[in-house]
Amino acid sequence: MKVILLEPMENLGDVGAVVNVKPGYARNYLLPRGLATLATESNLKTLEAKIRAQAKKAAERKAEAERLKELLEPITLVLKVKAGDQKIYGSVTSREIAAALEAQHQITIDPKKLALEKPIKDLGDYALAYKPHPEVPMTLKVSVVADKA
Repeated sequence: MKVILLEPMENLGDVGAVVNVKPGYARNYLLPRGLATLATESNLKTLEAKIRAQAKKAAERKAEAERLKELLEPITLVLKVKAGDQKIYGSVTSREIAAALEAQHQITIDPKKLALEKPIKDLGDYALAYKPHPEVPMTLKVSVVADKA
């Protein structure tokens, strides 16, 4: 019996795979639990349409990430913080970097996708990896300086 997997199954395949299983396994396990659906003509056409829609959305996300890369690469974000000699009071987090980027350059980024292992606690220049899309990595340059005010 041919079925289309709706959930990834370890020994069968990934989502959207058309697999051949025994009728009892499909009837008693896969279909009642919503893990698969019968591989009929209409279900296959629906699956193909869903795959095309997902591919289109993925291409749009990649294009948006490439546009964002063109905007971010030449920018050096300057963050003014209260500081002593070399240490700053508190720390600079990815949320603060995202907020400063939006305030200074009107560019919105997701702070969760900014690769910052630990908060910045020293003055200086940093090159942070930002990954809005797996195929489009970019570097955001951040300069942390002491606020003289």
